Amino acid sequence: MPEKTMMIKAIFTALIAVFVISCDDYLDVNPEEVIIPEQHFKDKDDADAAINGIYGELMGLAPHYIILNELRADLMDITNNADYFLRQVNLHEVTADNPYTDPQPFFRLINECNDILRNFYIMSQEKRLSSDDYNQRYSDIATLRSWLFYQLVIHYGSIPYITDPIDDVDDLASLYDETYPVLDLSEMIDTLLVLMEALPYKKIYNDENLVQSVAGYYTRFIFIDKEIFLGDLNLWKNNYTTAASYYKTAMERDNDMNEFDSYKVPYSGDPYTLDKYNSGYYRYYYWNIDSAINHWPWMFMEDQTSDFFNEWYWVIFYHYDYEPVNPFIRLFSLTAGNYYFKPSASIMENWNAQIQRNGFKGDFRGNTGSYTMINGQPEITKFIMNYNMNEPFQKEGKWFLYRAGGVHLRYCEAANRDGKHKVAYSLINNGIETNYGQEGATDLTYLEQTLLPYPYDFDARKAESGQIPVGARGLWHRNAGIRGRVYLENLEVPVGEDSLMVLEDHIIDEAGRELAFEGHRWEDLVRIAMRRGKPEFLADRIYLKLQKGGYAEAEAVRTKLLDPQNWFLPFPDSNK
Repeated sequence: MPEKTMMIKAIFTALIAVFVISCDDYLDVNPEEVIIPEQHFKDKDDADAAINGIYGELMGLAPHYIILNELRADLMDITNNADYFLRQVNLHEVTADNPYTDPQPFFRLINECNDILRNFYIMSQEKRLSSDDYNQRYSDIATLRSWLFYQLVIHYGSIPYITDPIDDVDDLASLYDETYPVLDLSEMIDTLLVLMEALPYKKIYNDENLVQSVAGYYTRFIFIDKEIFLGDLNLWKNNYTTAASYYKTAMERDNDMNEFDSYKVPYSGDPYTLDKYNSGYYRYYYWNIDSAINHWPWMFMEDQTSDFFNEWYWVIFYHYDYEPVNPFIRLFSLTAGNYYFKPSASIMENWNAQIQRNGFKGDFRGNTGSYTMINGQPEITKFIMNYNMNEPFQKEGKWFLYRAGGVHLRYCEAANRDGKHKVAYSLINNGIETNYGQEGATDLTYLEQTLLPYPYDFDARKAESGQIPVGARGLWHRNAGIRGRVYLENLEVPVGEDSLMVLEDHIIDEAGRELAFEGHRWEDLVRIAMRRGKPEFLADRIYLKLQKGGYAEAEAVRTKLLDPQNWFLPFPDSNK
C-alpha cells in the first residue's frame, strides 16, 4: 500500500472512525450519537476521542453550510436539476419544512458540544485533565460551539442560546420556552464575543495527541482557528482595531515554513514557473495569451505542500474509505454528480470584466479557476478538482473554511474602516512594497513600509545591490496583494470620491471574486448592509444575480429583501 494512502487512513481512523457517521443521503445528518456517557471520560485520551468525534460529525454539515451561505447570496445559482426546495432557497421563499434550511443538525452538534464541555469541566475538577490540557480542549470546543451559534443566527436572525446539554434537542418548539434566552443577531455577537475574549487559550493546539505530523500530513488543519473567528466577531461589532489585530496575528503566525511566505499571499520567486498560487504569464511573453499560467486554483487541488501550509488555516478532509461521503461531487459535478449548483451569471460576467496588467480581459480565478466550462455548462470546480472519473469510488475531497486570501480581505475591511485606507488599498491590490516604495530610490530607510503602529505596521523592504539598509529583508517583502498574485490591474479610488466607501465596495466585490462558493458570502452581505443601514446593498446584489439568471421573480425578491426582517429564515415548529 502506498505510504500516502497508509498515512491518510491512519489519520482518518483517528479522526472519524471513533464515531462513524451514518447517513442515508448527502443532506441527512442523523449520525450515531457522539455523546459519550460520563463514565467514559476517564482520561485525556477519552477527551481527545470526543474532540475527534465532534469534528467528524461536523463534516456532515458541509452541504448545509454551502447552501445557506452561498445559494442565499449572489454568487451561486441553481441548475435545472435542482428541486423545489432548492429553488425556494434561491428565491428567498423558504417554507418551514424545507430540509436544506433545517437548523436541527446544528443544534444537535451544539448539544453535543455542551455535553463534552460539561464532562471536560468534571474531568478538570477531578484532576483527570491538567489545567493546560483542559484549557486547550475547552477553548477549542467552546469556539466550535460559538461558530455553530454564529452560523445559525446569521440565517435565522434570532435563536435560543443553549449552553447546557438537554434531553430532546430535536423538539425545536421546546427550545423557545422561557428556560433559554432567545438572542437576536446583535445580542448573539455580543454574547459570543464576551465568551471568546475570556477563553483561557486562543492559539492553535500544541498537544501532540491532537496535532500530529504523519508522513507530512498535519492534523492541525481540522480544528477551528480561534483568533480568526475572534477577528470576525470584532469586525461585526465595529471593533476595527481589535479585529485587525486578530487578523494580523494570524497573518504573521509562524507555521514552521518560510516566514516571508507564511500567510503573506506571496509572489513567485521564479517568473518562469509562477508557483506559490500565482497566475500570470511567462517572463518576456506577457503579450502571448498562450503563455498564461494559472496556478491560483492549485490551492484547492494539492495538500501538505509548503504552499498549502502558507495559505490554509482551517480545512476539513474527506476520505473515500470513511463516512460521511464527500458531498461536493454530488452537489457540483456535471458528469459524476447531480449538478445542482453553478456559478451565477453575474459573478461570471464580473470575472470576465476584470483587466489584467497586460490589458487582457479576464480573471484567472474565474473560468479555469473557480469553475470550468464543460459541454457548454459552467461547473463549480473548487471542491472537486481532485476527483478522477477513472477512479469513481475514490471520492476524497476538502471542505474549505479559513485561508490567507480571506483573512487578508477581512483585515482590509477592518483597516479601511479604521482609517488606514492606504494599507487596505495595498493589500487588496499589488502589495505593500509597491505602494509604499519610490521608483529608483537607493535609501529604503523610510520606504516600502507603513511606519504605523500595530496592527498596521508592515515592512516590505528588500534591499538590492546598492540600496540601504544593506541586507534589509522585511517580513512582508514578498507580499503580492490579492489582485497582484493573479496579475490584475489595481482597483482605483477616483479623485474626489469617498475613499472609505469606494474601498469597502472594492473589498467586498474582491471577496466575491476571491472566495466565491467557499461559504463566506451571505455573512459579508449582511454585515455590510447592516453596518451601513442600507438593505439595498444586499438586495441589489441578489437582484442582479436573479435578473441576469433570467428569473421573472428578480424584482419581487429585491423588494422583499429591502426589509431586513425578510433576510432571515423561518424557524421550524417555533412560536416566533
